[in-house]
Amino acid sequence: MVDSDSEDDVKRVVKSAKDKQMDEVIELSRAILKAMGADEWHSVSGDFDKVNKVVPKLVKSLKGQPLPRSYIRALAGLEDAVEKPKSKADLKKLNAVDARALNQLKQRVRKHNKSYAKQIAEFKANPEKAQKKVQASQQRAAAIAAGPQDDDEEEDDGFTTVGKGGKKAQGPTYTAETLNKHLRAVIEARGRKNTDKEESIRILETLYKVSANAVQQVKVLMAMVSARFDAAPVVSGYMSIPAWAKAQEHLNQLLEVLEANPQIRVFETAELQDEESDMGYKGEPIELRGSIIAFVDRLDDEFTKSLQNIDPHTTDYVDRMRDDVPLYTTIVRAQLYFERASVMDSQCRIVLRRLEHLYYRTDQVNARVEAVTLEALPKGINESKILPSAVVSDMADGTHMLCAFLYQNAEPLLRTRAMLMHIFNHALHKRYYVARDLLLMSHLQENVQQADVNTQVLYNRALAQLGMAAFRIGKIQEAFQHTQELISSGRQRELLAQGMSQQRMQQLSPEQEQLEKQRQLPFHININLELLECVFLTSSMLLEIPHMASANTNADARRSAISRVFRRMLDFNERQVFLGPPENTRDHIMAASKALAEGDWESARDLINDIKIWSLLPEAEEIKKMLASKIQIEALRTYLFTYSTQFESIGIQDLATMFGLGSPKVYSLLARMVYNEELAASLDEVSGVLIFNPANFEASSRLQQTALALSSKAGAFADINERVFELKIGGGMTANERDQRNNEGGQRDRDGRQGQQRGGKDGQRDQRNKQGGGQRNNNQGGNKGRRQNNKGGNQQRNKGGRR
Repeated sequence: MVDSDSEDDVKRVVKSAKDKQMDEVIELSRAILKAMGADEWHSVSGDFDKVNKVVPKLVKSLKGQPLPRSYIRALAGLEDAVEKPKSKADLKKLNAVDARALNQLKQRVRKHNKSYAKQIAEFKANPEKAQKKVQASQQRAAAIAAGPQDDDEEEDDGFTTVGKGGKKAQGPTYTAETLNKHLRAVIEARGRKNTDKEESIRILETLYKVSANAVQQVKVLMAMVSARFDAAPVVSGYMSIPAWAKAQEHLNQLLEVLEANPQIRVFETAELQDEESDMGYKGEPIELRGSIIAFVDRLDDEFTKSLQNIDPHTTDYVDRMRDDVPLYTTIVRAQLYFERASVMDSQCRIVLRRLEHLYYRTDQVNARVEAVTLEALPKGINESKILPSAVVSDMADGTHMLCAFLYQNAEPLLRTRAMLMHIFNHALHKRYYVARDLLLMSHLQENVQQADVNTQVLYNRALAQLGMAAFRIGKIQEAFQHTQELISSGRQRELLAQGMSQQRMQQLSPEQEQLEKQRQLPFHININLELLECVFLTSSMLLEIPHMASANTNADARRSAISRVFRRMLDFNERQVFLGPPENTRDHIMAASKALAEGDWESARDLINDIKIWSLLPEAEEIKKMLASKIQIEALRTYLFTYSTQFESIGIQDLATMFGLGSPKVYSLLARMVYNEELAASLDEVSGVLIFNPANFEASSRLQQTALALSSKAGAFADINERVFELKIGGGMTANERDQRNNEGGQRDRDGRQGQQRGGKDGQRDQRNKQGGGQRNNNQGGNKGRRQNNKGGNQQRNKGGRR
């Protein structure tokens, strides 16, 4: 509380509307110039709109007096800045929001400055004079603000602040008794139009200072964190770094109060408490309604948004990444609180957040981060049941313990995400078999299409990392299978949430484009797409080149392709008229593929080893040695497939010398090929040769295949010539057509004669039927007469009897 004596000593400065408007215009003009120097064009746009709303009011108040020189200076500088052409390098430095604001300002400034063209021209003609006037006005303003040198003298400016009824106005009084009333007013004002968010934060900071106990502090701090998030600017799309740091500071203060008062539990389903009982709180157990996990989620999401909008190739991104460890410390601190408060749902969500910061990093980095986090936590509360401090030195077990906790207690969606992160982490550390078995046992590949977009992105990332893990241990077939679907789709950027690729027949709406940008992962989490493509193409080369060579002995190999993407690239490369030396990764692999197809394994090995991107993989030298061994083996298989029809037998020692392999290794390779029926041959162990069986297929060499194709085309050409010749000499009909026509004419003659014969027989049959019909009619008439005579005789006899 402030004494009344000290209130009398403080002078109240009351400004007129004109002075307030003048100060606001000068302040906004300086803010515009400052933001222009920092290339924050979204801030320039906002301040430009604000100052243009105040200037018309100031013009009315000035009544013909000139506007402040700082405003004219801001307009002149803004005009020069937007009209000056920007280079491509400068435009690339701007983010999307600033670039859009700069484009909008060009038209608005040009239209607005027409009204002040004369003042701007005078300023540009003599800027030094204008600068001196500005400095003089600043000195006068500073002298007025400092007041007279003699403190005993009081200056009466003629203004007195009064309230309702003519009484002297007084500001609101903030005390512990009125804290709930003011806090309720601030909370109710959230989301309303024209609410001053900065003023709400200042009120909450004052309420925190006058709070009487821990319950009031917790309530005010929760409202303060929410107010910080509400004050985040909407234009830039993410919170500014100072505002984010303030929100983190308030959240840490909230956790500190809860750590000091373990009897206070905050969770989402708690019942509302009576506000009147806050003043009488004596330390008894109490439950407050709130969501600390929501604060942590929002803080982490805002951190991710800022990384999405900052250029990753600048020092700003590195500076922002320094906040990663303090944020992780806040997450661990919140997890420890949820463990003590026994809030299981929040525990699962916070453990998943913690896992999201760990799964993409190596165990060595995670161990160092955990050690720094334990040092930053307050003493006495840094022991966790989920992840004990003794396990921190071995983060492979630590990651497993976090995932195991979610497997046992979390809901299905959180379990799925935890399992995918676990698979990614195993694959990152070259534990391929563990990651593969975990993926197969989970059956995630069966239901991932019904999952949400973020889970599908995580599944694609785990699959890509699994493919690279298989490649690192020499499992070429498995590496190809894991990466084939991603690369073949042509949309690996979208599938891995690392950008958007332009589609020919697809155009996204602004809302969809904004949604896609929000899904993108920060740059330091991304998987190198060039490295992923290099792994896929190298695996495809080692599988596809021997398969293409086996077309001489396997007719099905001509029609089927293991990797259609690789074949298209190889065909395109072979159609090029001129090929220079390889420049990028794809050129090196295509050149190595041609050398491998010719059996030149040394050139293929050198071209693959010259790819610079292998340095991004750990243990790059071991990977190059593995690839050299694979190239030797596949070159031997390609050689046998290509020239097997030209040999009756070939020595094993000769093959070993030709391809730089040991005889036992060559022998085992040949035995496996014979056993798998890839070669129609047999091994003679005594003489050490491979004996080929006689070819039992139609064409045993490329020359024979070409000759057969030529003969079939020549036969077809001869048939066409014969048909044309027959058309010329046959009146437009071929010999077959003439024979068919003659056959049809003879058939019609035979049908006519048979019809005449059938007609004569039918006439005789009709005549006989007529004769038989007349005789039958006569017989019927006689019978009818006899029946009538009999009837008449009977009637006559009956009459005589009655008489």
